[in-house]
Amino acid sequence: MAANDYDLALEELTRASTMRLLASESFDLPSFAALYDHLGQKAEALKSEHVISKQILDALRNAAKAIRNQAPYVTGARENIALADKFEVLLDLMIIGEGPRDRAPGVPRIV
Repeated sequence: MAANDYDLALEELTRASTMRLLASESFDLPSFAALYDHLGQKAEALKSEHVISKQILDALRNAAKAIRNQAPYVTGARENIALADKFEVLLDLMIIGEGPRDRAPGVPRIV
């Protein structure tokens, strides 16, 4: 399966994290961590691609929006609001053709 193909695992991870947060107002950090890791692997695989699947873009945007929107009401979302930033940074990295492993904190980038 190519990285841009429809991904049933991504659909299930989105359902377990984002949809669960929105539907039951229950924040499950391990589910969001698994979603982020899965999307990070997708980002690495898609570095050289010029097109990114709408499913991937949707998962990234909806995860960040759900965390931000539920933060005032759900304690777990409020405590992990920085995770929304991580999803948005991952989207930005995918747009410029990079992955999360390309940026190491405290290490200067050599272009």
